Amino acid sequence: MNQETKEKLIRLAMSEADKAVREGNSPFGAVLADLEGNVIASAHNTTNTDIDPTAHAEINLIRKITKKLKTKNLSEYCLISNAQSCPMCFVAAIKAKISNFIYGYAEDETLTPKITVFEMNERCEQKANIESKILKDECKKQIEEARKIIK
Repeated sequence: MNQETKEKLIRLAMSEADKAVREGNSPFGAVLADLEGNVIASAHNTTNTDIDPTAHAEINLIRKITKKLKTKNLSEYCLISNAQSCPMCFVAAIKAKISNFIYGYAEDETLTPKITVFEMNERCEQKANIESKILKDECKKQIEEARKIIK
């Protein structure tokens, strides 16, 4: 996947994050694409509107697409997000056999528990391909601006 395609996918994740904020949720969006960069599905965080602490963008995306495709095996796809996945979301993606990840802002300082996808990946039997810092500054700004609005 070339840099232009990666940036396009991050921008789509950012668009999903904007939807989340408009609905009163945290500023996170996720996209599932095939390995060539063709979009399969997208989703955003709905933890506040759904009153569900597990309704993160990546979890919503995995739930949506596994039902649509009628499979738990998403090994042929790449997960793209405007921010590094939290531990719950990364583990869910690994359980869905996703092994390719593209992130914008690696927001390490707010993770709970404080373990990054890179640290978790080191403990996985099958190592995932993780690329970060795609449009990092834009993603960071989006998240910081949204946090001023969403408390």
